Amino acid sequence: MKILLLALILLSQIYAKSYKDFGNEFQYELNYKIALEKAQKEKKDIMILMVSNFCPWCQKLEKVVLSKEKINNQIHKKYIPLILNKDERNYPKQFETPMVPTVYFVDSKTEQIKSKVIGYNNKANIIYTINNP
Repeated sequence: MKILLLALILLSQIYAKSYKDFGNEFQYELNYKIALEKAQKEKKDIMILMVSNFCPWCQKLEKVVLSKEKINNQIHKKYIPLILNKDERNYPKQFETPMVPTVYFVDSKTEQIKSKVIGYNNKANIIYTINNP
């Protein structure tokens, strides 16, 4: 019993880093309206990463894929990246999703979804999708 409890505590510490910490570290916006204004000003589209609390696949996508310098640079070159927490419901209803992680590529002029990727994807798939939304 003690080993199980210790394992749960250690596991929670591994996943304790919040989506806001990730967003701040990798310069993602945390507010849809601000991201939209910035995207329109810079004439870029928006890449929205939708996550939820305690989602191991979301955290894996952040740690293993999106935190890589090459990928992060490509994202910032083409998009205004935005990370949102599905559990907080502070986003337009069109981005509601039953599955996380979900990555939306959104036209900043029309606010229409150009494409979306549902679930965890490896580096090669994410790079391809960034370049071919």
